[in-house]
Amino acid sequence: MLKKKYFAQFGLFIVIIIIIILFFIPVYTLELKSFPDGEVIYERKIQPGDEFILKYTHSVALTPVWEIFIIDKDYQIVLIETDFFDHGAGLPYTTFENEIFVEEEGRFKIKNMHRIIPTPIYYRIGAVRENIFYFKGEEINLSSLVGDRLLTLKVDRNNLFNYLIGGSL
Repeated sequence: MLKKKYFAQFGLFIVIIIIIILFFIPVYTLELKSFPDGEVIYERKIQPGDEFILKYTHSVALTPVWEIFIIDKDYQIVLIETDFFDHGAGLPYTTFENEIFVEEEGRFKIKNMHRIIPTPIYYRIGAVRENIFYFKGEEINLSSLVGDRLLTLKVDRNNLFNYLIGGSL
C-alpha cells in the first residue's frame, strides 16, 4: 500500500515536471511569413549568436547587396554588416558611431555595426531581384519561391508544446 502511494506521488511529480517543461520553457523561432495573410514561408528554431543573411539585387545599381544579421542575447535582430560592390543612389555611403568602412574581397563593407532592427521587418521580394535568404547552411531563393510579395521577418517566442505541435501562443 505504501509503495503504491509513493509510486503515485512520483508519477504526479513526473507529470508536473513534463508540464513545466512543455508549457513554461520558451522556444524562439525565426519566421518569414507572407503579408498580410500570414502564410508561413520559413520557420526555424534560433538561439543567441545565430546569424542570417539577406541578399538582394539593388534596384538602381543592379548589383548584389548582402545584409548580415545576428540574433542577440535578448532575441533581437541586429544588423552587424552590409556588403556591396558599388557606390550609388540608395547604397550605404558612410559609417556611424563605431562602424568601419573597409574594402575586402572585392567588396565594400560596413562592419562593426550594431543596429537593432525593430520587428517585424517588412521585406519586399521581387521575382527578378534575386532575394536570397541564408541561415544555418540553408539557401532559399525567395524570389523563386514567392515571386513578387511582401514578407514579414521576425523572432517569435513560443512554448515547447506549441512549437512541437506547430501552433503559436
